[in-house]
Amino acid sequence: MASRIGAIIAIADRKSESLLESLPDESRARSNIEGINSICRSLLQRRTPILPTAKVVSEEGRKHNPYFPLERTIYNSYQQPLRIWRKAYHDVMNIDADPAMSVDEVAKIDTSVMTPSMSNLVDHLKAIVAEVTQRNNVLKKIIDEGVPVQAADAPESPDADEVMNALGIWLRDAVDGPFKLDEIGLRVTAKTPPGTRVMSATLFGALKKFTDDHERIRKTRKARER
Repeated sequence: MASRIGAIIAIADRKSESLLESLPDESRARSNIEGINSICRSLLQRRTPILPTAKVVSEEGRKHNPYFPLERTIYNSYQQPLRIWRKAYHDVMNIDADPAMSVDEVAKIDTSVMTPSMSNLVDHLKAIVAEVTQRNNVLKKIIDEGVPVQAADAPESPDADEVMNALGIWLRDAVDGPFKLDEIGLRVTAKTPPGTRVMSATLFGALKKFTDDHERIRKTRKARER
C-alpha cells in the first residue's frame, strides 16, 4: 500500500515540477508553486490524507510563512498545481477500488448464477445504465447539431485548461521576472542575464499545438458554412 501511495505522490511531484520549467529561479510564482507543492505533498503523506483545497493549503502554509498565498490567490492564480494534487488525493483514496466498467461490460454481466432477488436487482441496474447511456448519446447529438463545430472537431490538446493556466502564470510572472514591459512590448533589458529562457519548450509546443488546432477548427467551420 505504502509503495503504491508513494508512486502516486511521485507522479504528482513530476507533474508539479514541470510547471516550474518556464519560471525564473527567483520569481514569486515559482516560490509560491514550490510552497503549494510542499504543503499538498505533506497533506497526502499524513496517516489520513487531507484533500488539498485552496483554503486548507493556504491555512497550512501560513502557519509557517506569513507571506504564503491567501486562499483567494491560490484559487485564482494557482489552480493548476492544486488540480494535480487533488487528483493525486482522489487516486490515493480510491487506490483499492475496482476499475470502472464500460457500458459493454455491464451489459455482459451474467445474472444466471445469481439468486432471483440479486438477479432482478442487477437486471434493473443494467437497464438504468443502458437508459442513461442512450440519453447521453441523444444529448451529444443535440449539442453537435446545435453548435457550429462538431464535438469531434474539438482541439486534441492534452488539456486546454492546463495550457491556458500555464500561459497565465507565465504572463503574470513575466513582468516580475528578468524582462521589462513598456509601451512597445515585453523586452530584454541590460539587466536580463545572458541565456535567460524566455519560455519553456513544453509551454511553447503546447501553445503552438493549441493555436494550430484552433486554426483547423476555424477552417472547418468556414467550410461548413459555405
